Amino acid sequence: MDIEKLVKEYPNDMELGSKVRELYLKGRESFDTLKEEMKDAKIFESPDGGKTVYVRGWGEDINTRKLVTNQLTIFDDESYKESE
Repeated sequence: MDIEKLVKEYPNDMELGSKVRELYLKGRESFDTLKEEMKDAKIFESPDGGKTVYVRGWGEDINTRKLVTNQLTIFDDESYKESE
């Protein structure tokens, strides 16, 4: 939202306030619609480059994430290494 443009377009404080409220409510409605559409979506993230994986719901705070798994290390096991 370009505040400077709104102030120039609506110099009357009452009109400006009305327009800002209108834009805010429209944006809020769009967010609520998107939030409903994404309610089952999950975000998977790994802060350590793939060693540990966390999951949280779309739009949820990072503090709500849960540990999913520690990265498997089967390829580090000698029995899985390619023969030379």
